[in-house]
Amino acid sequence: MVVEEGHVLPGFALPFSGACCWLISLDYDETLRSNDPQYPVPLEFYELMREWRSLGVRWGINTGRTLPYLCQELLPTAPFLPDFICTCERYAYVAQEDGLLHPLREHNARCYEHNMQVRERMVPLLHAQLRELREIMPALQWIIAPTDPLSVEAEDAATMDAIMAFLEPFLAGLDGVAAQRAGRYMRLADARYCKGSALRAVAERWKVPSSAWVMLGDGHNDLHAFRMYPDAFRGAPSNAHADVLAWLRENGGYISSTHGVMDCLHAWRGQMMTER
Repeated sequence: MVVEEGHVLPGFALPFSGACCWLISLDYDETLRSNDPQYPVPLEFYELMREWRSLGVRWGINTGRTLPYLCQELLPTAPFLPDFICTCERYAYVAQEDGLLHPLREHNARCYEHNMQVRERMVPLLHAQLRELREIMPALQWIIAPTDPLSVEAEDAATMDAIMAFLEPFLAGLDGVAAQRAGRYMRLADARYCKGSALRAVAERWKVPSSAWVMLGDGHNDLHAFRMYPDAFRGAPSNAHADVLAWLRENGGYISSTHGVMDCLHAWRGQMMTER
């Protein structure tokens, strides 16, 4: 089943009663997602989220993936759905009382409209830069994403490092446009919308302040969101990009000793209990 962007998701989040006290936002690739093809999200993670329900914890996936791309892997294996999903670093889906995840239609419509305006303005400018890049560094392996002319997919993260270094002067001169990067992927987008703004739209729905957020991720688009909310618990797995790890060390974030999210989550729980 293909779930298109903007549609209600099939499947249900766990029942929830009372006030939402804590919000856990998780990047998907290289963070929540494991390398096990049978269980992309570890079953122990789901059990922990079930256990923490009594603490007033809601959780969600905050990713640069599109909804169809995320759901084709998540839906066949998930015992229950997240309480929220944020896709493309901008769109938000939130569980209603019946457990179904509905799009935040007004928020998502604004994101779409403003990003279409950015696309119309920026496509010729970005593509001119990319033609120059191809001439100067022909050995780099990358493509423009077939479904989005403002998205670039590189062979690997090191190749994207080189692409971003080349584009840095161009990006620095942009007004109202930001580069959202995750590993070997990059897209230009309206600067008002990112993982942080999508999470804020979700949090406003349940009236959860940023001091009660847990934000975990491994890439530059996560780092962009980390910078926006200094009072949130911010952490990364040990395999995060070096820029993310360096920033967390300098700014009081948590770095896991392992891949995945379980160590970060237990560290947050321990900190929460100590502060209480």
